[in-house]
Amino acid sequence: MNNAGFSLAEAMVSATLGAVILGSALDMFVTQHAHYQDQRTKVELQQDLRGGVRLLESELRLAGAGALTGSAPVSVMAADEVVFHANVNGVRGALTEAAASGQNQVSIRPGAGWAKGKKVVICGPSGCEEHLLDRNGTSGRLSLSDRLARDFPAGSRVEVVNRVRYYLSRSDPKNPKVMREVDRGANPLIEHVESFSLTYLRDNGAPAVTSGEVRLVRVRLETGVNDIRRGRIRRTHTQEMGVRAI
Repeated sequence: MNNAGFSLAEAMVSATLGAVILGSALDMFVTQHAHYQDQRTKVELQQDLRGGVRLLESELRLAGAGALTGSAPVSVMAADEVVFHANVNGVRGALTEAAASGQNQVSIRPGAGWAKGKKVVICGPSGCEEHLLDRNGTSGRLSLSDRLARDFPAGSRVEVVNRVRYYLSRSDPKNPKVMREVDRGANPLIEHVESFSLTYLRDNGAPAVTSGEVRLVRVRLETGVNDIRRGRIRRTHTQEMGVRAI
């Protein structure tokens, strides 16, 4: 009579083979998952870095836009901080009526986008003046915090001027960040920053000595995070960015 079934030895061999196969599959899964996570981290680092650099570049091109004629395009030129004035949201218009010296209200078109506390520049044939908005612009009128010092004819240019600041924040030692600050509001732009350096250049590539000479800004950024294998994933970006000449 033929007795079906496995012997103890056969069962042990089968269990051992099964454990080896399962272990190999698990090891392959862990390896593939680690590779996927590393690739995902690399992509996220690259996107974060490129997006931040793209925004910095676009706003540096506006440096000085809307500011008083003759103003330096860059007001602070530090190794890890740059400050400039620009109309970053393109809020601009023109007087619809002549404004006389001593007035603190002007008529403007278009009438949207003028927020309380923002700095504006009004320019006419006799020159330009800076003023703060006393309240939100409504119905095509702006209320100024002080009075005009000169006359401005209809059609005179009016622009918002934002104070823009990019700087390296080390307030969180585990995650230094490049911050973007517009007027009084600051937000993180690029995280996990290992180094952030700014070099200021003239048109010919020579170092700029004064802020008025700045026409190019060389930006070097390095970001990095730990991978799940306890290694380090890094991304580096170096670029020269043009600054608007006044």
